[in-house]
Amino acid sequence: MPKLVVLEEIKEGMELALPLKNKFGQVLLSADVRLENKHKKILKMWGVTAVYIKENNNEYKDIDYSEETKGEAAKLLGLRLKWTPKNQNEEDLYEMALRNILEKHF
Repeated sequence: MPKLVVLEEIKEGMELALPLKNKFGQVLLSADVRLENKHKKILKMWGVTAVYIKENNNEYKDIDYSEETKGEAAKLLGLRLKWTPKNQNEEDLYEMALRNILEKHF
């Protein structure tokens, strides 16, 4: 269920639930776009005051896995990936892959 969020409350990482269109029906931003700080500036320039955000955007955070389960998931991921994250972007990708394994296998 989409949630209407005013521009000032938009946080980095939130995802658009619906496409953002101008008054002529042209799509400015597609649904599922993960918002960044730069988007807030652009939305403000366009005169947008609120957007519909996916309400379950961080649903995975509500699940509390045991350290043992997280360790097993990390072992499975280690069999698939042969690298160690070296920067924040790679760490984010690693965490997404780990969450994916936790959600599908545990």
